Amino acid sequence: MARTRGGRSQARGFTLIELLVVISIIGVLIALLIPAVQSARSAAYRAGCQNNLRQIGLAINAYLAERNVFPMSSTAGAGRGVNHSGLAMILPELEQRSLFDAYNFRWENHATANRTAVGTKLSIYLCPANPLESTSTPSEQVRQADGTFYPAGSVFARNHYAANWGGSQAALGEDFTQTKSNYRGVMMTVRVASPRGLTYCVRAQDVRDGLSQTILVGEKRDGQGWGVGGYAGSEFDVAVSPVLPDSPSIRTIVTGSYHPGQAQFLLCDGSVRPLRDSIDRKIWYALLTRDGRETIRGDY
Repeated sequence: MARTRGGRSQARGFTLIELLVVISIIGVLIALLIPAVQSARSAAYRAGCQNNLRQIGLAINAYLAERNVFPMSSTAGAGRGVNHSGLAMILPELEQRSLFDAYNFRWENHATANRTAVGTKLSIYLCPANPLESTSTPSEQVRQADGTFYPAGSVFARNHYAANWGGSQAALGEDFTQTKSNYRGVMMTVRVASPRGLTYCVRAQDVRDGLSQTILVGEKRDGQGWGVGGYAGSEFDVAVSPVLPDSPSIRTIVTGSYHPGQAQFLLCDGSVRPLRDSIDRKIWYALLTRDGRETIRGDY
């Protein structure tokens, strides 16, 4: 301890070396803490995503209990009121009755009558880990399966979850289409000509592979809008894996997520589980068919 001339003590300041040591220790502590914080945040995001899917599952099963069929993923037919989303149909079961009542199913989803409704952001349709949650899609950018686009004038709030229609209209799913054909899922556009006849609303008893062995809804990195029925909106196309490398060209079409190496899926029995990018392709395909009679191990 240093002393003054009068005998009083005077505190000694840090030397440069001591200061550098303290800074180094703080840097090491921060380096150790950052991965832990990131891990905790990722776990919280996964839990939030899983909870969203569970709530969607409860809503779909309430719809099923009342009508004895799973909702169609998209409305079809001649005239007005086509291409509405299955995610719009279950709004009352998600405690969104006022939004459902404001939605006019007699007009197209992009019509002026539905402009406010389809632009409403719904957190239950957005994964908290997804950086695209606050974005929306102008109607003139909504691509349909035939390559055409909606008219301009509306904006669709995004979605990160979509129904398993059990097929693909893209080259990414050519292998599934060749081996399983299309329309093998649970929620699809009805009265469409398929290899096995006209499609229909699926009942629980039609899921012959078992409700716990069949995917109902999957996670996507992006979606054109929860009010967009069918292609790139309320449905996902099958790819060779539940999680492909990220690319803007496929985000709205196939399953995927911003959870590293995995995506979350809702099964028909209401359970939610992650599927990894390394899953065996045969098991992945088997989970996508409602009546393929495949054998699935319990450890996938």
